[in-house]
Amino acid sequence: MGRLRPGAATAVVALVATLGLAGCGTSHPAAQAQGALLDARGFFHDYVTPDGAVVRRDQGGDVVSEGQGYAMLLAFALDDPHRFAKVWAWTRTNLQRPDGLFAYHWQDGAVVDSTPAADADTQIAWALSLAGRAWSLPDDTAAARRIAEAIAESEIGYDARGRPTLAAGPWAVERGQPVQVEPGYWTFPAYAALATVTGDHRWQALTAADAAHLSAVSGQGSALPPDWATVGGSAEPASPPQTGTAPASGQDGLRAIVWAACLPATHDLTTRWWHTLAPTARVGPLTRSLEGAPISDGPSPLSLVAAAAAADVAGEAKAAGSLLTLARRTAAEHSTYYGDAWAALGQLLLSGRLPGCSP
Repeated sequence: MGRLRPGAATAVVALVATLGLAGCGTSHPAAQAQGALLDARGFFHDYVTPDGAVVRRDQGGDVVSEGQGYAMLLAFALDDPHRFAKVWAWTRTNLQRPDGLFAYHWQDGAVVDSTPAADADTQIAWALSLAGRAWSLPDDTAAARRIAEAIAESEIGYDARGRPTLAAGPWAVERGQPVQVEPGYWTFPAYAALATVTGDHRWQALTAADAAHLSAVSGQGSALPPDWATVGGSAEPASPPQTGTAPASGQDGLRAIVWAACLPATHDLTTRWWHTLAPTARVGPLTRSLEGAPISDGPSPLSLVAAAAAADVAGEAKAAGSLLTLARRTAAEHSTYYGDAWAALGQLLLSGRLPGCSP
């Protein structure tokens, strides 16, 4: 058994017993939300320093911009402006570049890779837009607008038909077509929020465009979303450039299922993915073939949350509830930065605690 968060296993058992979470599905959003908030607090306890850095303690003690975005979203869902402000201040001070985007990687007191990652940039801007509106913080709204404008200038590419897509980062836009993308970066709830903040037509067009791209790169739902793909050429899944291995759906691709569950326009896709995932959903491997076969050993909280999201959209509330309970239990028993983040974030999205997600 991996490292147990203090009191986490007891909390999971108690919550399941008192709220009947194991079979609740999303038909009991209050119960689900309570579990999610408990896990969000646990994430702060385990991974967030008092000054607001999200430290990947199981991965060498470094910081990535993605984690800062996750923590800001979790703090917003907790309705905790103090925690939110701490994380944002650290992020702004240590990772924000002159162009408004964020360096991806920090360790031992300094940035070690200044390349931005579009998912983190988008989610940080989204979190700021939520906080600015809910807590009447005009500076946060202004910060969200500045970041969103920088993303639109540097991280939105275009396909052969002139439709926008959120690229993997500025480097992918600079290469031109086909644009390298990570479908798990396509954070649909953020698109709508940032369109409102900026009034920019590029954000307004991005939802429909990336919904179409997601359909294309997954064969209209016949395959799972790949970790990496290209948009603008054939729009076919591409082999991950770092390894040259066959396309797979893992830490990046499976996130796309959760974000797609938030968007009614992609619910047909998500339902098809549930039929692919259902036979081995409880195995919960972090990496699957595009046909759904487990590649890595499991279970992974993200994989279980992705399956729960697909089940929920497909109308399988009991299966969704069971999978979310298993995701929480897995995160508690085998605590990791990534697993704990997605156990909390996935539940918050599916329970409606983060605006803009409508599973």
